[in-house]
Amino acid sequence: MLGGTTRMDTTTPQQFRKQALKKLALGVLGCLLMAGLYVAIAYAGFLPANPFMLIPAAIPFVYVCIGVIEMLTGRPYQQLADAWMALKGWQRGVIGTLIVLVGGFLVIVVMVAVVMSLT
Repeated sequence: MLGGTTRMDTTTPQQFRKQALKKLALGVLGCLLMAGLYVAIAYAGFLPANPFMLIPAAIPFVYVCIGVIEMLTGRPYQQLADAWMALKGWQRGVIGTLIVLVGGFLVIVVMVAVVMSLT
């Protein structure tokens, strides 16, 4: 919130979703570039000394996640974060657990579908 106005007050929902789509597209492009960079480095014979050297590769994925969240909800990420923090602790615990369980279930379903389609 800047000066009493929010980002949604100054843009239409279509413009906001286009901005979210740009974040998503830039994140996907960044992920592909990072993957290409790491493959090129590995192909040249260099391997990371420890797993912490791979952390920068996660930065573009954050943009993908924010873009997807903003496209689905139509609200800026900061508004969602503020609404999440306004919940009571037990509410965040229950909803967060449900989100993790549903996400894990979806990953399993998608992986089973992919494996079944390949066999």
